[in-house]
Amino acid sequence: MHNVLIVDDHPFFLHGFSQYVESSGNFAITTALSVDEAIEKIDEVQPDLAMLDVTMHGGGGLKILRHIRRHHPNVPSMFLTVHVDPEQTIEAMRLGISGIALKDADPETIISAMNAVLAGGKWFDTDVTEPALRFSIDKPSRSLRSNDLLTKREAEIVELVCQGLRNRDIAARCDLAEGTVKIHLNSIFRKLGVTSRSELIVQQGGMKAAQAGAIASGTEH
Repeated sequence: MHNVLIVDDHPFFLHGFSQYVESSGNFAITTALSVDEAIEKIDEVQPDLAMLDVTMHGGGGLKILRHIRRHHPNVPSMFLTVHVDPEQTIEAMRLGISGIALKDADPETIISAMNAVLAGGKWFDTDVTEPALRFSIDKPSRSLRSNDLLTKREAEIVELVCQGLRNRDIAARCDLAEGTVKIHLNSIFRKLGVTSRSELIVQQGGMKAAQAGAIASGTEH
């Protein structure tokens, strides 16, 4: 049974959703109604999964996520929210969020997302990631040419990650050991300022689209 912390400052939703999740029989639920209470319980319980509302008094889900990454980096976290703006999505990915689900999704879909994250995977609602991608296209980073920092091998691995290949598949394609691929990925993440494959894919999609737009407008040099 997995111990899950659910944080939300709306008591009605928190109570109802917690009861639903707990009724599945696979989860033991701890709840918190505020940022401070959530941080206290994370330090005390160190849950298997933290599910955080984004918009709360006192800093919201991002403040809690920063605390988790600083003090409990092995605790996976998800946002469960009505809405998260694209800039918050990108910041959450930078901080290593494992999933983002919307409260109006089918409850069984949210349970599936929780199980995916608990199994070590990622789960992001496309209604969240697509606006984030558009945001990164409309407001490209000043480090638009940060890919110039990559070696030829690292650039090749980035392309394969964006195609959805896993480390073992990349290793086979590039004739490398899987451990070597992990070393390359650590270097790529450091150079590009990302913390996860999902954030890398969003960043690369935005950069390619911005570069294409620059070429079309005649501003690419």
